[in-house]
Amino acid sequence: MITAQEHGIPEDCSTRTAVLLPGAMTVAMLGIAALTASLSSLDVRQLFLPYISSAAAISFIAILGYVFVQIAKLARANAESPIMAVRLMLLDRLPLMLLPALVLPLFLVGYTAAKCAIQFLVGYSWDAFFANADHFIFRDDVWHLTRRLLGSSNSWVWEWIYAVGWGAVFFITANAVALFARKKFIGIYFTAMFATWLIGGCILAYAFSAAGPVFAGFFEPGVVARFKPMHQALDASLGTGPIAFTQRYLATIINVHTAVKGGGISAMPSMHLGSATIYVLAAQRTRWLIPSLVFWGVIFIGSGYFGYHYWVDGLAAAVVATFAWKCAEWAYSGRDRHSVASRSVSANAAILGGV
Repeated sequence: MITAQEHGIPEDCSTRTAVLLPGAMTVAMLGIAALTASLSSLDVRQLFLPYISSAAAISFIAILGYVFVQIAKLARANAESPIMAVRLMLLDRLPLMLLPALVLPLFLVGYTAAKCAIQFLVGYSWDAFFANADHFIFRDDVWHLTRRLLGSSNSWVWEWIYAVGWGAVFFITANAVALFARKKFIGIYFTAMFATWLIGGCILAYAFSAAGPVFAGFFEPGVVARFKPMHQALDASLGTGPIAFTQRYLATIINVHTAVKGGGISAMPSMHLGSATIYVLAAQRTRWLIPSLVFWGVIFIGSGYFGYHYWVDGLAAAVVATFAWKCAEWAYSGRDRHSVASRSVSANAAILGGV
């Protein structure tokens, strides 16, 4: 598990401090959602229960796993009263578990609502630009490059990783960080993740709205012929797997004024790659760096392979995520300096009071 000890990050952070910035960004995201939903006449009532219930269930399972692991460690070390010790550790962690169990799903409610409103408020007009940018950088449309590289015989492996594996990693990592990492690292992780989604998945998604190759034809007739071979290749290889199901599902609700879990279309920048970049940054100087880099590469290739994204979407997301991570580190370093200064003032006051 990624821990702050491996990063050399001191504790010097309260639970309140770790939760404060992610909580504030969640409030901001919900405010944006309320505004965009109102302007687009979007019904968001169906979002809350699915997100919150699924996140709470995953967090409950994670807590059970945490208790089992800690008891096993203490029992193996012949520690006295392992159950009592784990109870105390769990009580310290439970407030932090509000982040993956409640704050994260509420943030996703706001994000999904804002994302679903993009079509009705600004539409999608940047697909041709980003498609041409991809072609200029990589000398071909990237769906074509990845098809030549990977073929189609093993597409089911890639689609399960991209469609199912990414979501599993997203929620498992959030719970693992809240349970095992130090509080300052928890604050940095969730602050950086939420900032990536807020800046990239909301602000930039509206400013440079693109649907992605697989959906671009619904909005820009000029790219229909360009991506027709891609659709034919996808239809021939995907069958009834999770990618085919998701793409058909999203296509059927494009014009519906009801936001649903996982709904909405937005390609630039890619939040799949934004999140994967956060994993890489979080894994610096740990044994998890190589797996996180491999995961990033797989998601990057898959984003083009399945036509969800232009590769410039992923590159832009990596830049946004890196910026968000650096800002989060700076924010929590500033809080450390303020905390040290406050303790110094208190100590001096105590000394003067005793003179």
